[in-house]
Amino acid sequence: MAANLGLYRYDGRSFKHYKHSKQRGNAVFGVTQDDKARTWCNNIAGQFFYATQDSLELFIDLSHKLNGELSEFVVTEEELIVFPGKGSIRVNLTTKKITDSYRDTFFIGSVKEHASHYNFTKGNYMMKVDKRFHSLDSLEIDVFENYAISSKISKRVQVFTSEDIDIFYFIKNGKNIFYTFCLEEKTYNRIAIPESLLQRSICHTFFLENEIWFSTDNGVFVCTYTDDRLVLKNHFFEKKFITKIIRDHQANYWLTTKGNGIIVIPNINIFQYGNTNETLNISSLEKINDQYLMYGTNQGEIGHFNTVAKKFTSIDTSSVYRVSELTHFPAYDETLIFKEDVTFAMNNQTFQLKEVNVLGIMGAKSFSKVNDTAYVLSSYKRAELLNSSFELREVLLKKRSYTNHYSLQNNTIYIGTIAGLFAIDGKLQKTEIKFENKPIIPKTIVETFAGTIWVSTFNQGLFGIKQQQVFAVYDHKNGLLSNTLNSIKNDGDDLWIVTDEGIQFFNAKWQVFKNLTKQNGVPSYRVSDIEIVEDEVYFATNTGLFSVDKGKGFKNDKIPEVQVTQVHIGLETVPLKKKYQLKHNENSIRFVFNANGFQSFLNNKYQFRLLGQDDTWQTDDVKSNAVNYYNLASGDYTFQVKSIVANEGDSRMIDEIKFSIAKPFWTTWWFYASIIIGCAALVYVIFKQKIKKLKKEQSQTLQKELINKQLVLSQLENLRSQMNPHFIFNALNSIQEYIVLNEKDLASSYLIKFSRLIRIYLDHSRENEVLLSEEIKALQIYLELEKNRFEDVLQYTILVSDQIKALDLKIPSLFIQPYVENAIKHGLLHKKQDRQLEIEFTLNTNENELYCRVADNGIGVEASKEINKSRYPNHNSFATSANEKRVALLNANRTQKITVTLKSLKSNTENGTEVFIKIPLKNESTYH
Repeated sequence: MAANLGLYRYDGRSFKHYKHSKQRGNAVFGVTQDDKARTWCNNIAGQFFYATQDSLELFIDLSHKLNGELSEFVVTEEELIVFPGKGSIRVNLTTKKITDSYRDTFFIGSVKEHASHYNFTKGNYMMKVDKRFHSLDSLEIDVFENYAISSKISKRVQVFTSEDIDIFYFIKNGKNIFYTFCLEEKTYNRIAIPESLLQRSICHTFFLENEIWFSTDNGVFVCTYTDDRLVLKNHFFEKKFITKIIRDHQANYWLTTKGNGIIVIPNINIFQYGNTNETLNISSLEKINDQYLMYGTNQGEIGHFNTVAKKFTSIDTSSVYRVSELTHFPAYDETLIFKEDVTFAMNNQTFQLKEVNVLGIMGAKSFSKVNDTAYVLSSYKRAELLNSSFELREVLLKKRSYTNHYSLQNNTIYIGTIAGLFAIDGKLQKTEIKFENKPIIPKTIVETFAGTIWVSTFNQGLFGIKQQQVFAVYDHKNGLLSNTLNSIKNDGDDLWIVTDEGIQFFNAKWQVFKNLTKQNGVPSYRVSDIEIVEDEVYFATNTGLFSVDKGKGFKNDKIPEVQVTQVHIGLETVPLKKKYQLKHNENSIRFVFNANGFQSFLNNKYQFRLLGQDDTWQTDDVKSNAVNYYNLASGDYTFQVKSIVANEGDSRMIDEIKFSIAKPFWTTWWFYASIIIGCAALVYVIFKQKIKKLKKEQSQTLQKELINKQLVLSQLENLRSQMNPHFIFNALNSIQEYIVLNEKDLASSYLIKFSRLIRIYLDHSRENEVLLSEEIKALQIYLELEKNRFEDVLQYTILVSDQIKALDLKIPSLFIQPYVENAIKHGLLHKKQDRQLEIEFTLNTNENELYCRVADNGIGVEASKEINKSRYPNHNSFATSANEKRVALLNANRTQKITVTLKSLKSNTENGTEVFIKIPLKNESTYH
């Protein structure tokens, strides 16, 4: 819809406003659609737009060529063609290349589109072109030539055509001039038009069957074409400026206006009538004859409606009390009018009223004639049988009664009360009619020609009764729009039914319902009474009176085409597609759908289902247009939706969206496979690590065994070094010398010391570690023997720090003595006098390392090497190499290593050597 505020789209539920950021001015015009379903429009500023589903796109700006002129245009398959008055402007839809066609001064008239071609005037010619604007035919028209120069001729010649007639018209001297034309026969003829249309501003023409509807500045003129003449048939919406009329796919008529919005006529065969002074709230309606209907209102007004002249006439407004019932008596040619304060009898010929002052019949809810001498009255208090003078004859039911009906065929009075439905026969015997042993609460009772009693109820639906038995029940499950009924009226053997959701016609023979709703043009469902006059059915409502043409009132509505318009996954709106692949946690989804049509949100109901979860169609009873699914399991689904009137087997009327929700990765086959493979790999890795560890442990064990063996060998080597032949030979020589010199005590003492030392060495050789005290004891014995060999020219000291608990600390066995032996053998041996040796044991600050210092004042390392080199060129100290090897073996299993440092003690007066041994004491982190 093009409006002064912009372009709008209506989908039956809501309006969408389209606007472009570069749009100059709000008003747009010339709405048309191309073959790609894009909606085009333009504005006075010379901009041309087209609307997609969601936005307004600026196609081109021709303001530099149009100079503020609002131009007509058409959109072909290839071009946008603009008609600025003279000539045309053509714009290629793909390249936007502009081609001007100002070949002459001819004016181009309005362009009329047909299914296969266009008609328009160019200069003095009527043109016919194909959809690509290639010329097909033309007709020269002299009347254009006669008036072409005159400013009194409209530059725009309007053309409108149908299958039966082609017409063009223009304005001359302020009046509309009409001609018919035929391109094939090369003829044109002037036609006469109604006087009332002669000077009207015609905006649009619309063909409806054999009628031509003209949208003008003074409403709509409906004409027929007969013998070169337009004959006025109807004129409605007077004093409204109607700009255009279209008919949609559901046969709704849309009329746009200038300044009065949009008028929608859902059904041109439903006519609404209202009093010109005020709205009539009609409470009761009664047919007098085919020309007059009597009515009474809730405000107490009494009047009649002329069905021929379609006019209301008020008779009495003296009372403000509600008219509760009208009952026509043809035999007496009068009608009884019941008010809550008075009752009148009206002469049907003169419409004169006379008051009937009979006690008890005021405020009647229902009044029926039983025979020539009796009447039945339903009132707020009870149901009564009255005689011909309206006097009480008998109280039939002492219950509040809503309605009654006398059946001549059955000779039975039917009374509807607050407690149920009762049948009273000719002998006044009462029978309650129930359904499934439950009371029926009637609102209206009627009888068809076949003698069937039909009862409408407040909320139980519709009941059919024969011989005091219910034989048919209708509710919303088998045809009724609602179980709440307002009124029913018999039409021969058929029924007119009013529910709170629409009007229905029921064909009793075929048991078929036809429906009329507000979407079809019904103005109100608050219907108080129904009367039938020939082919028209009149409905009395709270807003007046309307009628339905029995033959044309029901439109052959097309099944609404439902479309899914939005998909929400979680809280996010996603682009609309026909298929989705979702993650396992994208399992909450919302579908929004709609069926286009006038007021579709009020009248359309939908059915939907989710294949993959449930195959059963679910009905949307609340008239919503969305459905939500939460926490769906993994799998494949198809959401389907259709209009409730669509046949289940008609898949063309079903829209569907497919989607798949992936399984959580921990439930997929590849996850299980990966777990198995991973477990197998883990087992393999663990097994390999275990094997590797076992091999490593085995290797370490073998290495330890090897080291232990090597340590044993090293100990043996140390033992060998300590028990070397020189030492033993010297010791034995000393003993021999003591014996020769007959120094028995010295020999014995020396021998005891020697034997004790040998015993200690042998004991220590069996252990990896010995107490420090044992090592010091062995050193003392060894040094005493060596001192004796040096004839006391050897001074030694063994110092032990007070912090050291020699009886608790352990050191490697046979470890210190070789360094002491080296000091004597290589340092002190070559010195003739003042041989000094110092052995000192201390602890570091943390008391986790034992320091052993062996210092001598011998000739020094370098001098000793020179002596050994000259005496023994190939000499390699056995003790030294054994010590180095043993240190390496001991450190193999230690994280904290034993270190041995050799340092020369050279001064100005003498030389010397210092061996510094650092032994980490044994704890958890010492070994690995």
